[in-house]
Amino acid sequence: MGAGTGPRGSRPTVADVAREAGVSVATAGRALGGYGRVREDLRARIREAADRLGYSPNAIARSMRSGGTRSIGFIGADIANPYFAAAMRGVCDVARAEGYEPVLLNVDDRLDVERNAVQVLLDKQIDGIVVSPTSVTDVEHLRRAQERGVPVVLLDRTSPHVDADSVVIDNVAAARGATAHLLERGHRRIGLLASIDPAEGPELVAAPGGAGLGVRGAARPSVDRIRGFLAALDERAVPADRELVRFGPFLDVTTAEREAVALLSLPDPPTAVFAAENVTTQGLYTAARRCGLAVPGQLSLVGFDDLDWTALVDPPVTVVAQSPIDMGRAAAERLFRRIKGDDAPCERIVLPTRLVVRSSTAEL
Repeated sequence: MGAGTGPRGSRPTVADVAREAGVSVATAGRALGGYGRVREDLRARIREAADRLGYSPNAIARSMRSGGTRSIGFIGADIANPYFAAAMRGVCDVARAEGYEPVLLNVDDRLDVERNAVQVLLDKQIDGIVVSPTSVTDVEHLRRAQERGVPVVLLDRTSPHVDADSVVIDNVAAARGATAHLLERGHRRIGLLASIDPAEGPELVAAPGGAGLGVRGAARPSVDRIRGFLAALDERAVPADRELVRFGPFLDVTTAEREAVALLSLPDPPTAVFAAENVTTQGLYTAARRCGLAVPGQLSLVGFDDLDWTALVDPPVTVVAQSPIDMGRAAAERLFRRIKGDDAPCERIVLPTRLVVRSSTAEL
């Protein structure tokens, strides 16, 4: 790479300097912008890399970020969802313990709103962002934040298109375990209900070798849960029936219930169903009641997220439990390490899940 040029002869960027110096974009941004904490040896290395590339900072951008504001941003996909409400609490707890104020933005699972939310936070000179990205493929706005020297931590989702820490669960393993629980109780005709944004392009395909089904699509939580569901069936040589695998943009309980009723009303309905999110779990449970099905006598079901209602209904629901408040705390803790100058390689932090077995599942 020649002096004064970035890739393909373009003007060098903060990302080019970071690559040349072998540091993260956020660290390079702090060093070049003259704000935040950066170790002196790293600062010198970054300046030397900038000199070699002929990098000159944008004066306007630099003036906009003369220093931090002791605030961080949390961008939630849908704060009406109990998962994101609990994660938000975890982020807030850590932020306030660090003497920072959290700025909370809800984006209703809309990419255009998320892009605007990131810009709002940058305009407010935020010190860092925790975000559950609407898209795991369209993340240019997150990379732009990093180039401004703002560290970004992903929550609940990870993306190969942005070099950022992420805090997730193993969705494939969690769904595999939930489905295995049903298989161990003798169920073979098992349905799945999952809420997925069609913009991410999930598609059921023939598995390699032509045996069984697979799913093609971005590694979002629900897509990975479908992968785990299909893997559990394949491991026990149980054929997956396309008719029983239902997914779509079921963003509220009403739409999830409608799809669940269609699934349960098939001429040859499933004897058990795995609902891959808390919204589809509630929709499925309501649909079973609406269809007059006895749970677990006529239908066994396993849901996702250990919300209060799942233990209070009769029968209580078997669920995959995760801890969104712990995930929010872990994401915020990682963000503050970055704000304080930690330049270790980005990590994918995987928190545990557990299957909470209750009375909604029974032997076939």
